[in-house]
Amino acid sequence: MEKLKEGPLAGLKVLDFTWVLAGPHATKTLADLGARVIKVEQYKAGANERWLPLRITKNDVTQSSYTITVNRGKRSVCINMKTPKGMKLIHELVKKCDVLIENFAPGVMDRLKLDYESVKKLNKSIIYCSISCFGHWGPYSHKPGYDMIAQGASGWTGQSEPPIIAPVSIGDTTASMHACTAILAALHHRTKTGVGQNIDISMMDCLFSLHENTLPWFMISEAAGNPIKPAKIGQKHPGYAPYGIYKGKDGFICIACLTEARWMPLVELMGEKYAWLKTDPRAATVSTRCSTDNAPMIHEALEEWVMSLSSVDEAERLLEKAEVPCLRVRDIIELATVDPQIKAREMIVTVDQPFLGPMKMYGSPLKFSETPSGIRGAGPLLGQHNDEVLTDVLGLNKEEIKALYGEDVLYHEPAVDRLKKEENALSHQG
Repeated sequence: MEKLKEGPLAGLKVLDFTWVLAGPHATKTLADLGARVIKVEQYKAGANERWLPLRITKNDVTQSSYTITVNRGKRSVCINMKTPKGMKLIHELVKKCDVLIENFAPGVMDRLKLDYESVKKLNKSIIYCSISCFGHWGPYSHKPGYDMIAQGASGWTGQSEPPIIAPVSIGDTTASMHACTAILAALHHRTKTGVGQNIDISMMDCLFSLHENTLPWFMISEAAGNPIKPAKIGQKHPGYAPYGIYKGKDGFICIACLTEARWMPLVELMGEKYAWLKTDPRAATVSTRCSTDNAPMIHEALEEWVMSLSSVDEAERLLEKAEVPCLRVRDIIELATVDPQIKAREMIVTVDQPFLGPMKMYGSPLKFSETPSGIRGAGPLLGQHNDEVLTDVLGLNKEEIKALYGEDVLYHEPAVDRLKKEENALSHQG
């Protein structure tokens, strides 16, 4: 992995009290953008994601794919916050950082006396961002929650037919990107005024705000005096056509054709059997095709045509020739290994992960012309950067750090010592 130029957030310090995904995905993004992210992990146990699958042992070191993915490029510190000296270190880090982000259940940071009002007394200009399932106020705020709970609470699960869990954690990841947006906006405000602020991100809020059609359909019909109940969504959109996932003999293909200019070329391509679509009033315009009354008929005809072909590859080839937007559904392994678009966009990058060796990771989807976003380091071992952070950020010397280890204030996993020895050996060879 080549060393990247400085990112747009170079110089920004982020104190990271996050776990699992919603928080770590946000701080990973900030790290990709060049921020120095200091990940504070539970004493000896580490953050929760270190115990999530897939856990692999190689060279006698066990590592989790989950923690490597969401924590790459961060600096891991492992401080005993149950000791006065440990909390003093945390307070000193608070004073030095620009942003604090956490995604514990409401009340956890209060009990640690690291809530916004307490932190503000230490650093009045800090940007403090909390992410939780329901936010820090409202009748649901006391409820514990995970991504799946937010999906159900926000209407996403109920919008699907049948109700399903999304294949990725859309509540966590959507909230994390809203958090990044809010943090950057707050930093801009601080640049102008010098004033920090508190940010409260709810996973339920974020998902609820993204209902593209169903909720607006209800709201406009309600305003007109005739409220409608939005249809559920499965493989094919209930009110847009052609717009769906269509089954072929050997797989599935996504087809979206919502303009007049592309509709007739699609019908011509489907052949004489489907010529009736040219004159059927239900298919006359985008507006008639895109209705809950007529969309099912369009879907049925199109899937029948796709199934008549030898393969979904053939369907993709024919549709592309007619300039109809489509793409055969890809699987995960294909994307990770041979997909040309993923390769061209550098969305798979190989990183040297300690004790594992070369490992593929996601690249950054944020593309800049001058200040690149990207992977700025491997997934850290637990406590790997204690010395670096306490020396560079807090100015402690080796003797002070050694004493803190002796007093059970600091911890790093045994593999950190092995890594240091290997790095020292390599530097002497060089």
